Amino acid sequence: MMKKHRGTILVIGLIVVLAILQTLPIFFMKPLGAKTMSNDFINLSYQEGDEDGSKEVFNLLVEKAESIYDKMNYQRKEPIKVYIYKTQKQLAIREAGFITLTFAPSWYIGDSHNGNIMMVSPNTKIEDHTHDSILLATLHELVHSINYRINKNISYFWDNGLATYISEQTPDKEDYRSSSIPSMTEMKTDNGLIFANYGGYAFSYLYIEFLDKTYGWDKVVSFASGEGNYQEIFNKTEKELYDEWCNYISSK
Repeated sequence: MMKKHRGTILVIGLIVVLAILQTLPIFFMKPLGAKTMSNDFINLSYQEGDEDGSKEVFNLLVEKAESIYDKMNYQRKEPIKVYIYKTQKQLAIREAGFITLTFAPSWYIGDSHNGNIMMVSPNTKIEDHTHDSILLATLHELVHSINYRINKNISYFWDNGLATYISEQTPDKEDYRSSSIPSMTEMKTDNGLIFANYGGYAFSYLYIEFLDKTYGWDKVVSFASGEGNYQEIFNKTEKELYDEWCNYISSK
């Protein structure tokens, strides 16, 4: 009986150890041997040998950060931390540990965790991406980082819509004409893969574009900041805005 208990304890202990080892990368976001570039807005850590790519990211963020802060009515309190990795695998394991390597999509190039930005270098070869599209995506992640600081309860759809719209990642018409307009239920998902599969990046961009052009940017920022619900900010129900948005897309 004692041997059976010892065996059970050993198995449980092994599972705990493996779980700890698999999640360790999440807590060590800074690349090994990292070097740093920083100013009042951005603190960027990068790997030796990627000075050129990281410098491009840093310069772009420094150039655009203040205007993006102003657009979101965000008052800077401390530099936003940015981590640049030379490979997609190094980025992926920071998402949810080593297990992320089994399901990370081939197009995965960046993320924002607790207001910190993680990106592959623009010099990394990634399927469906170019040097310039990776650079532009760093602005997308900067908006996510600001959204986190302004309103931690912002929906996944709104968060990505703002990030895509402000970073000017304008979708091609085929990006949304080849897909059905998502339902209100689909728009509420916080699953990144489901969101991407229904064309969420294109549709969320169009949603923010519609609200900006129809109701004004001040109201978009007010809602994004959690200052009120749809009725209070836009004087419309969520369903009424959804129907207007569908008509807006159909007319494009």
